[in-house]
Amino acid sequence: MSSTGRTKQTQRVTSKSRQRGKTDRMFILVISAVTVLIVGALVALNWLGNQPRITPAVAVDASALLPLAVPVAPLHGIHDMQNMPQLPAQGQAVAGDVPQANVDLPLARWDWGTIPRQPMVTQVFPIQNTGNQPLLITSVVTSCGCTTADLSASLIPAGQRADLTVIFNPDFHDTSGPVTRLVWLETNDPDMPVVELRMDAVVRP
Repeated sequence: MSSTGRTKQTQRVTSKSRQRGKTDRMFILVISAVTVLIVGALVALNWLGNQPRITPAVAVDASALLPLAVPVAPLHGIHDMQNMPQLPAQGQAVAGDVPQANVDLPLARWDWGTIPRQPMVTQVFPIQNTGNQPLLITSVVTSCGCTTADLSASLIPAGQRADLTVIFNPDFHDTSGPVTRLVWLETNDPDMPVVELRMDAVVRP
């Protein structure tokens, strides 16, 4: 074989070696990038899995509650300045033998503790009727536009309950630090014509 032929053959071998080297380096880079992405995803999933989830807390043992009433005329409560209830100094005294509705609150106050601006937080308040007449809730009003309240039934038979689900949006206003929100319900219970529920939290800046 002539020297020219050997030179060309050597050049072809060298070229193939370079291409193979480039391919190997590219393969290594791709594998490294995929590995980094997988590790990053696993770290992120582990971090998210360890974050506290803000969900409705089980504040009352469900087995101790009265049965849930059929959802007759549910109410959606918002901040309504024109329909804010007037808190009476005291309820109207009724003779013990007179049939009446009776509001019973297994939970009247809730503290969410320290929370971020997002997501929104919720809490369920059971509204029970331990009287011997139907309990009628005529209105649900909240103390702030950042808070809404949904009552599962506005007509609660004797010996049953409705659930009031309160939703608080910390990001609704530019608010941080300690906050208190209230929900008022007007009822036909002469001993408790206005029910007040209180929610507290500390919103992180």
